[in-house]
Amino acid sequence: MKQRVTNYFSITKKEWNGTVVLVIAILLIMAAPYIYQKLHKDKPVNFKEFDKAVALLSAADKKTAGNSNAFQTSTTAFNYSLNKLKAGETIELNTADSAALTHVHGIGPSFAKRIIGYRRKLGGFIDKEQLQEVYGLDAEKYGEISDEIRIDASRINKLPINTINFEQLRRFPYLSYKQGNAIIQYRAQHGNYNSIEDMRPIAILNEDILRKIAPYIIYK
Repeated sequence: MKQRVTNYFSITKKEWNGTVVLVIAILLIMAAPYIYQKLHKDKPVNFKEFDKAVALLSAADKKTAGNSNAFQTSTTAFNYSLNKLKAGETIELNTADSAALTHVHGIGPSFAKRIIGYRRKLGGFIDKEQLQEVYGLDAEKYGEISDEIRIDASRINKLPINTINFEQLRRFPYLSYKQGNAIIQYRAQHGNYNSIEDMRPIAILNEDILRKIAPYIIYK
């Protein structure tokens, strides 16, 4: 039995040599990365040169952007100078779109957009001086543009005060939240309005408010 076990685990000289070669090959494979690193050291990065290249690239980008901005600015100024109204010409404020409004000297796209937005909330302009209620359009700016503006008050959209609901009325810029609610509540208690005089008993509405809203109200 002992001899049989010994014969089972014994190896020949040829097998031993093959095993040794295999072990050496495995060791060499495992050691190869370390040997490679020793023989081939990485070249250090020259950060000074790198920073110099980045600086040059950044300067080139800024120069390109500056030229682009200058071109855009000059183009915008040139466009604004085109198609402006001639002496004596005017724009009707209640029907003009934003493009037409930019024909007025002193009005660019930004002001034109604000004017259109306020006109929509108001229902239209009944007097040119209402333009001074537009955000950013002060007396000086109004003085620049007033001669090129005209008003057709028949173009305004009036408020049907006896049928309008609170959500619609509260968007009207001349009335506060409380004032709009008071008008609706007073109508519910006392019936429909026949004239602006019927609103005078509403304590929260002063003479200035009544004067402003009177042209915008219809009593159907």
